[in-house]
Amino acid sequence: MTDYVAFALQFLVAAGLLVSACYYVASYWCARKFFSERRVTSGLPDAELPGVTILKPLKGIEPELFDNLASFCRQDYPRFQVVFAVADPADPAIGVVRELKRSFPQVDIELVVDSRIYGPNYKVSNLQNGYRVARYDYLVIADSDIRVPPHYLRTIVADLVRPEVGVVTCAYRARPVGGWPAAVEALFVNTDFTPSVFVARVVETTRYAFGATMAVRREVLERIGGFLSLARYLADDFFLGNLVSRLGFKVEISPLLVDTYLAVPTWRRLVEHQLRWSRTYRSVRGGSYFALVLTHGFLWALLNLGLHWGDWRAWMVAAGLLGLRLTVAATVASRFLQVPLRPADLCLIPLKDLLLSVLWASAFFGNTVSWSGHRFRVLARGEMAPVTGGSEGLPLVQKSEARPKFGTGAES
Repeated sequence: MTDYVAFALQFLVAAGLLVSACYYVASYWCARKFFSERRVTSGLPDAELPGVTILKPLKGIEPELFDNLASFCRQDYPRFQVVFAVADPADPAIGVVRELKRSFPQVDIELVVDSRIYGPNYKVSNLQNGYRVARYDYLVIADSDIRVPPHYLRTIVADLVRPEVGVVTCAYRARPVGGWPAAVEALFVNTDFTPSVFVARVVETTRYAFGATMAVRREVLERIGGFLSLARYLADDFFLGNLVSRLGFKVEISPLLVDTYLAVPTWRRLVEHQLRWSRTYRSVRGGSYFALVLTHGFLWALLNLGLHWGDWRAWMVAAGLLGLRLTVAATVASRFLQVPLRPADLCLIPLKDLLLSVLWASAFFGNTVSWSGHRFRVLARGEMAPVTGGSEGLPLVQKSEARPKFGTGAES
C-alpha cells in the first residue's frame, strides 16, 4: 500500500511538472496568437454608428478614480451617454461625478442616486437603477477602476453590431497604484489571469464576460431578464456572458486591451480579493477550478524537490521550470501587455505563485467572501447571500416593481 501511494504521488507530481511546463509555453503562444490576429471592423460611417450608453456603478473613492472615469468621457465617438449610478446620497463618488460634469460639459452625463436594491449583488442594483435612464440600445458596462483609450467605443461597437455577437468583453492589464500589495495584485493579473484568458480563448468557446467591459444590446439583455437576472450572483460578469451564450449568441473578446488601476492598500485586502476570486471561480466552474492546480509549476517543483531532495536532477528540473515560468511571464508582460516587469517583480513571482496555490486550496475550506465592506456567503451555482441575512438594511424592491424606464434621466 505504501509503495502504491508513493508511486501515485510521484506520478501526480510528474504530471503537474509536465502540464505546467506545457501551459507556460501555451500561454506565450496563445498571447502571440491573440495580438497577431487582425479583426475586421464594421467600417460604418459616423452617421450610422449606433448610440451607446455607458453604465458605471460607483461606490466610494479610490485612487485614480477621476482619471479612470474621465477616459470614458474622452471617447472619439459621435453619440454616447455616460450614466453614473450611486446608492448612497453621501457617497463621495458623487463629488467626482459632478467634477466630471463641469470638466466635460459637451458630454451627456447622468448621475443617478438611488438606494433601491434587487438582490445581494449591490453592484447589479446600481446598474439596474442606472439602466432606467439609459437613452441608447447599445450598452457598455465597465468597473470604476478601468481606464480606456479614446477609440474604445469604436472598437467595441465594431464587434457588437454583428448580429451573431451578443456580448463583447475585454481582457485587461493591471497597473499598480501604491505599495507592494498593489504590485503583487498586478502580478496576479498580468502573469496569471490575463494569460489564462488567452489560453482559454483558444481551447474553449468563450461563454463568460469580464467586469472590465461588458457590452450588450438592450434587446439581448432583456431576453435574459435584464440586470435583475444577475442580482443574485456574485460573478455577475460571468453570468451575463453565460446567459447570453445560452441564447445562441457569441461572446466576443475584443482585440482591445484595457487598463485596470489597482489600489490595494494592505496585504489583507489582497488576500481577501484573491480568495473571493478563487471561491467565486470554484462555485461556477468547479471542475475547471480543480484542474487549475496542474498549472502551478512552482508548487510541483517544490513537491518534486521534497520527494527527491538529494537528486541533482530534481534541482535541474526546478531551475528549468522556474526559468521557463519567469521567461514567459516577462515576455508576455513586456511584449504583449506592454507592462514590463521589474527585477523585483521577477523575484516576487515564485512567492506569488506559492500564495496562489495556498489560496487555491483555501477556496475548498469555506464559502464566505468580503466585497466592498460586506460579507457574503457563496452558495451553489455562484449565487450569494449576505452573511448577516436580509439585505443589510437597504430597501428591497421586488422584481415586479423594477421595470426599467427609458428616456427620462435626471440627477437625484
